[in-house]
Amino acid sequence: MPRKTLLLLAFYLLPVVSFAQTTSEITVSDLKHRLDILASDSLEGRRSGTIGCEKAANYIAKEFKRIGLEPLDSAKTFLQHFEFSERAIDTTKKEKTKTANVIGFLQGNDKDLKDEVVIVGGHYDHLGFGGHNALDTSKAIHYGADDNASGTAGIIELAEYFTKNRSSLKRSLLFMAYSGEEEGLHGSIYYTKNPYLPLEKTQTMINMDMIGRMKDSILIVEGMGSSPYWKELFSSLDTQYFKMRYKPDGVGPSDHSPFYRKNIPVLFYFTGIHKDYHKASDTKDKVNYEGMNDALKLIRSSIEKIQAKADTIPFSLVPVDTTKKVSSFSVYVGGTPDYGYDGVGLKISDIAPNSPAQKAGLQAEDIVIKFGPVEIKNIYDYTGQMSKYKPGDVVDFVVKRAGKDIVIPVTLSTRSGAH
Repeated sequence: MPRKTLLLLAFYLLPVVSFAQTTSEITVSDLKHRLDILASDSLEGRRSGTIGCEKAANYIAKEFKRIGLEPLDSAKTFLQHFEFSERAIDTTKKEKTKTANVIGFLQGNDKDLKDEVVIVGGHYDHLGFGGHNALDTSKAIHYGADDNASGTAGIIELAEYFTKNRSSLKRSLLFMAYSGEEEGLHGSIYYTKNPYLPLEKTQTMINMDMIGRMKDSILIVEGMGSSPYWKELFSSLDTQYFKMRYKPDGVGPSDHSPFYRKNIPVLFYFTGIHKDYHKASDTKDKVNYEGMNDALKLIRSSIEKIQAKADTIPFSLVPVDTTKKVSSFSVYVGGTPDYGYDGVGLKISDIAPNSPAQKAGLQAEDIVIKFGPVEIKNIYDYTGQMSKYKPGDVVDFVVKRAGKDIVIPVTLSTRSGAH
C-alpha cells in the first residue's frame, strides 16, 4: 500500500478524542485519558512501521498542534520521517521500516537564552503483537502502557503545561516523541544526526521511559554524572515524597544515550522494570497514575529550573568504568534486573517463562553476586560477563537468597531463541 494511503488511513482511523477532557495542569484524569488512547486496542501496540504506530504519531501531532506548539519540519506536519533496517534482529525483514518522530517547538522569551533549547522526549513505539523483543510468546496486542505510553503521555502533558505558561520561559523547549526505539534507538539516533536545531545549542535532553509503575515511591534518575549541575539541581527540588535512586550513567537502553554521545547533559526518569515488561500484560489498568502524576510534577520542576538557569548547563563525561562496561552479547539468561536496587550485586525482579533462568531454578528477588569466577557488584559486571560466553555454556551463578549464598548452574541460550 502506498505510504500516502497509509498516512490517510492513519489519520482517519484515529480514535475518537474529546480534546476538552484535558487541562493545562498535570492531572490524574488527564493521564488516564491519554493512556486510554495510547494503550488502546485501536493502536495495536504501536509497532514501528505499522498503521497503529502511524495513528499514534498522528494523535501526538494533532495534540501538539492543538496545544499550540510549532512544527519545525518543512511540511508543517510535526513529523520527522525516517527509515531503518530491522535485519539485525529479524533476518526475514528485507525492506526498511518507514516511520516518524513527532517534534513540536515552544520558543522561549529571553533575548540571550531563547536560541538555546531543552529537549523533553521519550519513545512512543512498542512491540505491536510481540515478536523478537517480547518476553512472552503471546501473539496478542502488546499494549506498552508503561513502555512507553506513560512517557508519551508525560511529554504531551508537559507540553500543554508549558505552552499555557510560555510567558515564564527563558530557553526554548523541544518536545519529541521517538519511533524505532524498541529496535535500537533509531528515532533518537536519527534526530542527533539530522537535528532541526543545532546540537551545540541543546542544553540538555530529558528522557521519560517507563514512568508509570512507581512502587514504594521509588523514582530512578539516570544521567547524574553527565553534568556537575545535576547534584545542585536535585538538592533544590522537593523530593521528600520519593525514595530517589540516582545513577551516574549517561548511556543505557533508552533515547537519552544518543544525546549523551553528542556531549549533551542528560536526565533519564524511570520507575523501574516489572513483571509485565515487554509482555502483553503491560496494560493501562496496572499503571500507578498517582505515582506517575507525582513524578511528572517533579520532572516539571526540574525543567523549570533548567530552562531558567542563567548560565550554560555544563557537560561532564561519566567515568569510563561505568559507561564502557555496556557490552554486546549473544547469550540469554532470562532474569530481568531490578534497576531500583542500590545494593551490591544484580537483583532479579522477574524471571521469564521457559528461560534458562527459570529452568535452572533462579527466582525473582535473588541477588546475583557471582557469575562464573567473577564477583558481580552491578549490572555492568553482569553484562560484561555475558559478553564472554556463548550459547550452550554452563555457568555457575552464586545468588544471595534469604540471607544464604546458593550456587546454581545455568545453561545459557541464544537471545533470539528466548525472545
